[in-house]
Amino acid sequence: MKEVFFSEKEWSNETFFLETSSSSSRKERKKYEGELTDDMDEDEIEWENFGFDSEENENKNTEKQKDETTFEYKIEENISKKRHGIKGKDRKLRLEIHKLHLLCLISHASLRNYFCRDKRLHAKLKTILPYEIRELFHPNVKISQYRKSKMFMIALRAIVNIWKKKFKKNKYGLSKSLWKSPEQINKPQIKKLYDNIFRFEDFLKAAEELQGSRDLGAQLFVAFLRSNNVKTRLTVLLQPLSYGFDKSNSLNDSTLDTFNKNNTSITKDNYMHEVANKHSNCSTFPKNAKSIKSIRPFKRPRLDNFITNCSNVSDGNNISDIKESLHPFYWAEVLNPFTQKWIFVDPMVSYLIGKPSKFESLVSKSKNSLGYIISFDEDGYVKDVTRRYTKHFNSKVRKQRLESVVGDEEWWEKVLNFYKSGHVTQPYDIIEDEEFLQRETFEKIPQNIKDLKNHPLFIIERHLKQNQVIFSKKPCSFITVKKNGNRVKEPIFYRKDIVTVLSATKWYQRGRKIKFGEQPLKIVPEYRKNSTSDELNGNIKYATVGLYSESQTELYIPPPVLNGKVPRNAYGNLDIFVPSMIPQGAIYLPFPGISLTAKILGIDYADAVVGFKFEKRLSLPIIKGIIIAQEFEEAISLAFKIMKEEEYEKISQKMRNIILARWKRFYRKLCIFERLKQYDKDNISNT
Repeated sequence: MKEVFFSEKEWSNETFFLETSSSSSRKERKKYEGELTDDMDEDEIEWENFGFDSEENENKNTEKQKDETTFEYKIEENISKKRHGIKGKDRKLRLEIHKLHLLCLISHASLRNYFCRDKRLHAKLKTILPYEIRELFHPNVKISQYRKSKMFMIALRAIVNIWKKKFKKNKYGLSKSLWKSPEQINKPQIKKLYDNIFRFEDFLKAAEELQGSRDLGAQLFVAFLRSNNVKTRLTVLLQPLSYGFDKSNSLNDSTLDTFNKNNTSITKDNYMHEVANKHSNCSTFPKNAKSIKSIRPFKRPRLDNFITNCSNVSDGNNISDIKESLHPFYWAEVLNPFTQKWIFVDPMVSYLIGKPSKFESLVSKSKNSLGYIISFDEDGYVKDVTRRYTKHFNSKVRKQRLESVVGDEEWWEKVLNFYKSGHVTQPYDIIEDEEFLQRETFEKIPQNIKDLKNHPLFIIERHLKQNQVIFSKKPCSFITVKKNGNRVKEPIFYRKDIVTVLSATKWYQRGRKIKFGEQPLKIVPEYRKNSTSDELNGNIKYATVGLYSESQTELYIPPPVLNGKVPRNAYGNLDIFVPSMIPQGAIYLPFPGISLTAKILGIDYADAVVGFKFEKRLSLPIIKGIIIAQEFEEAISLAFKIMKEEEYEKISQKMRNIILARWKRFYRKLCIFERLKQYDKDNISNT
C-alpha cells in the first residue's frame, strides 16, 4: 500500500506528488506524468522529492502543508498471487541434474571402495582383530556346514562389537540432498564438520586414528574385514537430488528462518557457547572462543545431522556426540561362504546383523529416499541390491527411480553395466538373483490407490489412459474405496491385459486399416478446433471417435501403378508413412529437388507425405521426395545426377569468380601502394 498526498493548490493544477523513496516511485511518476496535458509547461510542475531533500527543505515543506488542505489517496500494489505451473524444461533440467548427481555419487563410492582394497591399509587394520576371532572365520574343515555357519555369525557379532569400541564418531556423514531456492542458499547456515578426505593418504591417516564420520567408519570396517580374508562388499544408499517437485524434496523456508530470526551470523564458536550454556555437562569452553557478555537463546530447529549436546569439549574442533538419521548410508555386506548368501552388517548406526527387513522402516521414518542401494565388491563390480532391503519395491520405491520415467527406463541399467565389465558370474550371484526374483514374484498387491498408480504389474480402470482398454475383464484382486460415502470394491487387473487402441486415422498413419464389420472397443470425444465466432456464440461442436485394437486391423495395401500413372489422394500427393504404403510397381526417391527433374522430363510423379508437423495449432504435412513408376528410375536418376553436377559447376564457377575478383582488388591495392612509395622516394630525392 502506498500513500499519495495532494495539496489543494496542486490538486487545482492537476498535479500531485508521490511520497515514496523506493525505486518503483520513478515508474509511477512517469506514469502519472504522461497523464498531464500537453500544453502545460514544465515550470508549472513542482515536484517534491521527500526521500532526498535535506532536513531544512523537509521542515519548510511540513510548515507549508499545515496551512494547506491535503487529500489522502491510497494506491494498492497489485501483487500477482497466481501460481505458475511447472514447465517442461524445468522437469527436464531436474531430471538431468538427478542423473548427474547419481553419477557423482557412484563415482565417489567407487573411489572409496578402491581405497578399501589397498594392501597398506589392510596391513594397518589386520592387527586389530584377535587371533581367536580370526580363526572363527576360517574353521576346521571337518566341522559340519551348520556349525561353520554358526561360528561365522558369532565372529561377525564379535567383530562388530570390537569396531564399535575402537572407532570414534566425531564428524558428520552423508544426508539427504534437498533443493534450495536462491534465497535459501544465501542465508547463513550452521557450519558442520565433515570428513575432508580426498586422497588415499588422508584415508590411511584416518585408519590410524580410527575416528571420523560414520560413513568413514563403515568404509574402514569393510577394509578391516577384507584384511582378514572375509569377502565383503561396500554397500551405499544413494541420496541424489530428486527429479520430482514434491515439498518433501525441498528445504522448508521456516527451517532457515529460525537461524535468521535475530540477523545473527552463526559460527562454530558461537554455537559451542550456546551448547555450553544450555547443557550443564559441558565443563570446558573452546580455547579460541571469544567472550560474549549476553547471548540471546534461540530455538534450534529439528534437523537431521544436528548437534544436540556435548560432553567435555576441549577445543573448537572436537564434538563428541552427533545426532544423525537412524539408518546408515554406508554399511557392509558379508558373504557367508557356507550358505553362499550375503549378510547385512551395520557396524556404525543400528549394529544390526542379518536383518535387512528392518532397514526399510528406519529409512521411512527419517523420510529419506530408498530408491538406489548398490554394492561394490573388491574387484569394483557393482550390483543393485535395492530389492533386498525393500518389501514394496514396485509400489513405492520404483517411483523414486528412473525406471518410472518414460524414455529413461534403461538408463540406470546402462550405468551399472559400465561397472560390470569383466565380471565372472559366481554361484552366489545366481542365488542372489533367484532371491530378488522371488521377492518380486511374491510382492503383495497394493491396497491403496496411490500405490497402484503407475504400478508395473497391476492397474485399476480409473488409471487407464484414453487409448487403453482392459482386454480381459477377469480381475486378479479387489480394492475397497469410498464412493458417494459408501465403501465399494473396485477390481484390480493385470497390466499385461491392457490393450492399446487407436482411431482409424492413427492406424492408417501406421500403415493399417480397420477390418470390415469391426466395432470400436472404446468411444472417446474427438478434439476439434472451433472457430472464434463459434466459441463466442456458444456453438461449440462436439464429436466422438471410435478406437480399435491392432487385432481389429489389417495391413493397408495401396492401389498399384497402372500404365506409369502413380495413384494419388484427394490432395494430389501420396501418403508414405511406412514402407508398406508404397504402391506396387512404384519406387520412392527421397532426394530433395528431384521433383524438378521429373517435371522437366515429363515423368508422372506424386509428392510423398511422410508425416505431419504441428505449428500454430495447425497440422502441416511433411513432404519429402517423390513416388514414380519403377521403369523411370534409371532415367530420372541419371538426369538428376547430371543436373546436380551442373548445379555444382555453377556454384563452383561463381565462387571462382568471387575469388578472382578479390585477388584483382588486392593486386590493384598493391599497385597503388607501390606507386605511393615511389612518389615518396622522388620527393626525398628532390629535396
